[in-house]
Amino acid sequence: MVMVVAVPATAHAGRTFYGWLQDTQVMPERGAEIQTFISEENYQGPANNRDTTWWLSPAIGINDQLELELPVEFAWDRADGVAPRSNFVSYGAQLKYRFVTADPVDAPDFVPAIRIDVDRIVIGPRDVWAPEVDLIGTYQSGIVHSAINAGVLGLVGPDAQNFEVHTGAGVSIETVSDIRVGAEVFAEIALQSDSSGDWVAIGPNISWSHGRSWLSASYGIGIYQIRDAPKLNWGIAF
Repeated sequence: MVMVVAVPATAHAGRTFYGWLQDTQVMPERGAEIQTFISEENYQGPANNRDTTWWLSPAIGINDQLELELPVEFAWDRADGVAPRSNFVSYGAQLKYRFVTADPVDAPDFVPAIRIDVDRIVIGPRDVWAPEVDLIGTYQSGIVHSAINAGVLGLVGPDAQNFEVHTGAGVSIETVSDIRVGAEVFAEIALQSDSSGDWVAIGPNISWSHGRSWLSASYGIGIYQIRDAPKLNWGIAF
């Protein structure tokens, strides 16, 4: 991204079996949960950017197919020749809609969903917004769960408008005691000529659920313009 504010990249959590990938799970009607994640993007791009992001949000089930989140995001970043800095980056609102029932008896194997997010950037120039739209698909076959994501994130202000694609796919396999393991690939690709912020990573993932709590994580090993990209998500329902 060619702006002097930090982009709330991949700023989403939500119940998921994956690290960087979004899932189609939503909170049940009137359900509520605190969700959070910590992610790192280490030695990314020509400037060797090192970013750590902490994201926190309540998740509220409006009905069994529609979920509302109200996130805030904090970040620490550093690059070659630039002193480290910590910032309160953004606040916003997200809606995720699952197009089919969540009832385990009637739910189909393939589940499509859409997530719409608008964040207000509170560092750098005024009046900068970060809209994002993501299409999510998951498929369940026995103990194997797979997911695919495709979305566009914008950074829109009075002086510039920049956009990038977030995409990825993965698989998660149920093992024992609510533990799942798998692998995923994730990418961020700018739609402008400046590709310094692009990166691609692939690696293993793991997830575990226990009562009202859950966690998921992945360790992305860089294959293009990044060394590694670990991410840990977790949540606790009320």
